[in-house]
Amino acid sequence: MSSCCKRMPSLCLGFLVLCLMTTVQADVNGSVSPIIGVLAQELYPDSLSATTYNATSYIAASYVKFIEGAGGRVVPIWIGRNQSYYEKLLQNLQGVLLPGGATWFNETLGYGDAGEHLIRIAKQINDNGTYFPVWGTCLGMELMVLKVANGSETRSDCNSAGQALPLEFQADYNSSRLFAGASDEVISALANENITYNYHRFCYTVASFEEPALKDNWRIMSLNHDLQGYEFVSTIEHLKYPFYGVQFHPEKALYEFVSTKVPHTKSAVLASQYFADFFVNEARQCPHVFANATEQKRSLIYNYNPKYTSLAGSSYTQQYVFNFDVNSDFSDGDDDDSPYPLPYPYPVGDGAERHSLGLALVITIAFSMFVATQHC
Repeated sequence: MSSCCKRMPSLCLGFLVLCLMTTVQADVNGSVSPIIGVLAQELYPDSLSATTYNATSYIAASYVKFIEGAGGRVVPIWIGRNQSYYEKLLQNLQGVLLPGGATWFNETLGYGDAGEHLIRIAKQINDNGTYFPVWGTCLGMELMVLKVANGSETRSDCNSAGQALPLEFQADYNSSRLFAGASDEVISALANENITYNYHRFCYTVASFEEPALKDNWRIMSLNHDLQGYEFVSTIEHLKYPFYGVQFHPEKALYEFVSTKVPHTKSAVLASQYFADFFVNEARQCPHVFANATEQKRSLIYNYNPKYTSLAGSSYTQQYVFNFDVNSDFSDGDDDDSPYPLPYPYPVGDGAERHSLGLALVITIAFSMFVATQHC
């Protein structure tokens, strides 16, 4: 028997072990690529996405890309779940993003109810000594401030529909965590160019943060003025918790191409990417991990495919749309705190068959190589 043949059994065994490892292992450590939850939002039955895609909730894909473009990964956070679900899920995540959108905070089992759970739990996690950041964009910022204030409503009516504006920085903006690490180029662009895109009907004012529920809790870093000249707060951070809010939409400059009013200049992209990088870096400080690779894989947004919804007339280029009925899919007793909906798309159906076939192919190849060595 040749020396090559003598080595073949060991090589086959090594090949088999390596291939089996690659089929079951996954990165469950988020210190490099943190896993951040993005909250879904209800769709009204007569809305375009609901009627076109038979959907009940959605996540705009630009928020997912916002995280991924800075090196993070995304887990969708469902609306309409019980407190136990949110408590268990946040122990696996390293941060939460509350996206913008168009809904009311008083919808039963909706975005507002879920946000209340998330903010309360995020505060508890931080109070217990674990760093856990939250980011709110537009409506998400408004929700975050409302829930931190225990439901004390201090918003005003605004008309900032389709405005691209420079930030009006306050004197101590560079004392903030959010802007302390920003380059001169980023600050100059934000201060002098029309690159922060606003689209909102409500807003907070400086007077809002003088209310007892908010006073001495938040730092205001910038202001802006709406189409009628009404002043509103555009960037904030909490003084105690790693909670950050922007009234504008940095994700749109990077990933939304429906409206011609959204700026996509080099400066707009540079500044928007700064905000994404900042938040993902914040999430890297959280030590939370999933218990195992299977739970992680089953929870990630990769189990779902975004739709090219602007083709149907949506204001979003792409959306992840979901048709889970919170009164049935999420109401089966013990399963109500599961981190994924029922029935779960992985690893059942075609996904499971491809996974099993791939594993079978690996074993077959390795076994064939082993048998061939017996004839050397």
